[in-house]
Amino acid sequence: MMHPSPRHKHRFIVLDSFRGLCALSVVVFHLHLWQGFSEWDFFRSAGLMVEFFFTLSGFVLAYRYQQEAMNGRGFARYMVSRFFRIYPLHLVMLLLFTVLLFLQVGSNAWTMSGQWLYQIVLLQAWLPAADPFAFNGPAWSISVEFYLYVLFGLILWASCRFQRWAFALVLLGCSACVYWQADFVGSGGFRGITCFFLGALAYHGFDVIHRWHIGRVLGSIIEVLLLIALYVVITAQYPMKSFFAAWAFAVAIIGFAFESGMISRVLRQAWWVNLGKWSFSIYLTHYAVVHLIQAGFEAFLPQWLRVGNGLVYLSSGSAWGDNLIGLSILALVLWLSRWSYQAIELRGIRWGKQVLARA
Repeated sequence: MMHPSPRHKHRFIVLDSFRGLCALSVVVFHLHLWQGFSEWDFFRSAGLMVEFFFTLSGFVLAYRYQQEAMNGRGFARYMVSRFFRIYPLHLVMLLLFTVLLFLQVGSNAWTMSGQWLYQIVLLQAWLPAADPFAFNGPAWSISVEFYLYVLFGLILWASCRFQRWAFALVLLGCSACVYWQADFVGSGGFRGITCFFLGALAYHGFDVIHRWHIGRVLGSIIEVLLLIALYVVITAQYPMKSFFAAWAFAVAIIGFAFESGMISRVLRQAWWVNLGKWSFSIYLTHYAVVHLIQAGFEAFLPQWLRVGNGLVYLSSGSAWGDNLIGLSILALVLWLSRWSYQAIELRGIRWGKQVLARA
């Protein structure tokens, strides 16, 4: 299958489906089922999916904006579009967690007002005094992502035709920091910068080879091998895992961008496509669902909670019961995410378009 020219805007449907699958994996990562599927090696390593999100964002935005003029007006329009894409749902979830905090600790919640201010301006992952997990834990990566948008736009504005060299320079600097084991290489901001600009550079690599014709059989073999390699990369233990996994994600993104194999054919089906559409909602809303369900067990079924390895596990007393609880939570997250995508995300996108139309 030959990919269309970058001059013709194209949605990477299969990569969107992968985004949805990875978001679900993060949900399972935050579940702790004593005898359930959440304890499989893959899901216990699924926190690494955040690296996939950053890498894919860099790839998609490089594709989306490589042909666009990024002058002052273009940068402003770009930031309005990105802001209204992610901020409305973040704000709703922040307000929800604020209410839950007041219900839990009462007036003592005011001691968190400083952390709340970091959250409202999406700085919780960037400042030393901020606790990135103070409210909606997964929103730390949204904090990173938003300011990556700013940096990406400024680089496009400043570098013009030399953007791929600018991306390479950023990635080279990040690689040097990893090589010299700088103190900050494990921070969320550094992880985001590395993965995002690796993804952006991966798009330019894909741009060079996008006209290659890959048949169904060869494409299927490549996709199966990529999945096997990803499983190993995600579950194995090795130094600088975040950095090296990002390179594996970049290669996989390029491979699946061709959408040429049988796995891609499956992931283009409606259910998986919808999962991709709901992925942002899955990622941002699930923490509240898990939090409320655990609070419910603490109040009404405390005997179903077990403590181990510093974590609180849900335990029904049997493997099938634990798995049923996990599947029920996933179903609830999907239902809520479908609603929030329609009611909040799409509404935010419309607001952004209205602002741009008046500008």
